[in-house]
Amino acid sequence: MQDGTVPSVRGLRKSLKIFFLAITAGVLGFPAGVCAEEVGASRGWYAMSVIQATGRMTVTHLWSKGDLFRSVSVIRGVPIVTLVNKNTYYTINEMENIALAVERSPGAVAEDASRSRPFANELNTLVEHGGEKIRVQSIAGAMTTVWRVTDDAGQRTVWALAGGPAVPIRVENFDRKSGITGQVAYVNWLYDIPIPDEFFEPWEGLKIRRMTYPQYLKARGLGPVGPAPPLFSELLNGRKQD
Repeated sequence: MQDGTVPSVRGLRKSLKIFFLAITAGVLGFPAGVCAEEVGASRGWYAMSVIQATGRMTVTHLWSKGDLFRSVSVIRGVPIVTLVNKNTYYTINEMENIALAVERSPGAVAEDASRSRPFANELNTLVEHGGEKIRVQSIAGAMTTVWRVTDDAGQRTVWALAGGPAVPIRVENFDRKSGITGQVAYVNWLYDIPIPDEFFEPWEGLKIRRMTYPQYLKARGLGPVGPAPPLFSELLNGRKQD
């Protein structure tokens, strides 16, 4: 491809597929023999997610420690940072150094106790909705269990690490209404890494607009709020979407 030209849609899709399969080679960061029971909720987690949908990719770095959460996603060239600590959800445009801080809903805060980490819980959600294990499959040399649920909304499939922490390493969502299949790969999983609590706090000099949750709901009904939509909306609204 020459400089200044645009690849064809078919070529772009082929490139995305090759990239999506290639990055699974970096799936694992766990020592051999690690059991799920050894991974406590208070330990530091890290993973990188690559989301592919409608011909675009979004790469996100994710960290958590207990209920604390931080992510960095690049959206249209702009780094968007999400921070969740205790009762506050921050959406930050790092390039412009502006942020929206919203009081989390009571439902979202209550759900913190039900999970081992704030991100990559697709397997638990799928099982709660009736998903079943359908096979065992090797991906990039790692053995996985494959889980699937099919309903009126579509079909969701999760490949989870077998023989260790049951973290998802691949997720596919088929939406029946749109006919679109979205894919997520989780790679470079690390656990039990030391992360200071300050890593999950907004930094000095950040221009922050603060809102209560009711204020946010009212403002959201009138149009976009903040520097970006909440990328992890269930950590703000709760799974029941208060």
